[in-house]
Order: sequence, then C-alpha cells, then structure tokens
Amino acid sequence: MTLRVSGSRLVDPEGAAVRLRGVGLGGWMNMENFITGYPANESEMRRSVRETLGEERAELFFDRLLTSFFGAQDARLLASMGVNCVCIPVNYRHLESDDRPFEVIEHGFRHLDRVIGLLAEHGIYSVLDLHALPGAQNQHWHCDNPTHVASFWRHRHFQDRVVHLWEAIAARYRDQPWVAGYNPVNEPGDPTGRVIGPFYDRLVKALRAVDSLAGRPG
Repeated sequence: MTLRVSGSRLVDPEGAAVRLRGVGLGGWMNMENFITGYPANESEMRRSVRETLGEERAELFFDRLLTSFFGAQDARLLASMGVNCVCIPVNYRHLESDDRPFEVIEHGFRHLDRVIGLLAEHGIYSVLDLHALPGAQNQHWHCDNPTHVASFWRHRHFQDRVVHLWEAIAARYRDQPWVAGYNPVNEPGDPTGRVIGPFYDRLVKALRAVDSLAGRPG
C-alpha cells in the first residue's frame, strides 16, 4: 500500500492515517562492529577476510552471512510483534565500486530485493537508508570511514556519484508500494555547514524527478 503525506499525517491510498512502528536492520548491508562484534569497519573486515580466504571463498562467506542474517522467520517475528516498518541501512559499496564509479552493480540489489519482498509479504514497509556514502559523509567508522575525514563534502565527484546512485535506487523501487521512503544521507557531518544545504536541495530534486513520491518521510 503506497503511503503519501496528507498535512502532518501519513495516509494509505484510502486516506486512513498510518503510524509507522519500526526497527532498524543494523549490521546487515552496512556492517557495524558494535552490532556484529568484529574489530573493524566494513571495508577493512572484508579486506581481511579476502586476504585470509581468497576472493571466491570470501564472496561466498559474505553472501551466506547476508542471507542468514535476515530471513522469512525474522520477518514473521517482526510482524508478530506489531512492527510495520523496517529501516534498512545500506553501504554504497554493494551498489557501486570505487574502481568503476557511476556504474550501478545490478547484482548488488539481490539481498535488498529479497528482504523488501519478505517484509512486504508480512505487511511491513521498508525505508531505504544510504548509511555509507563514497568519500564518507561523516567522520566516524559507522559510515565505513577509516580516515575520520568526511571527504564527501569536499569533492563534487562523490556528490555526483550519490545523486546518480539515488536516481538508480528510486527508479528501481518507485513502483514498489511497500517501500515507504528514503533516508538519502545518514548522519551527515559537513564540517563547514555550507555544502549540506545546497546538496540536499539538489538530491531531493533529483529523487523527485524519478519518483514523484520521494518526498515521503523516511
């Protein structure tokens, strides 16, 4: 059921008010060590596993980790608890590579598609949260930043990539009624305070050009 904003309320297609009661799927498509317990940010964790297991086995390891992390039984449990919304943090590296910027990785959507579908089967909305951006949008490890420098705000290149990536995400899910909304940039940390406003204006316009409902709270 596609949600829309009516005044200060979220409503369903019949105009009935909808109150979202949700949780965050932290540690899944953006690995955070305070949740999963490993001693690194995601990129360093993946690098260490590749060096230990080799490329093919490392890919298998992480694919099985993502598959096992959330399944049908988890969606059923959330529904039984009265949850009707799940925020899904995503690391951009699933969908785009630094080696091939502006090329969307179709294969990277497979787990996101799977979980959005599982949640929808149980009447649970998804909110898509870009939690780690190229260049790092804040100074901390939870956006997969090993440098403590938020370079995203310094370089137009990184900003252009995020606009392009969100256009691709919005195009993919604009007709999925159980995607309730988008969180375009998690916890932005623009140290100057001068870039964030113009960038958000640009990003929101780009999103709405693709998905007319992209003003939905998320």
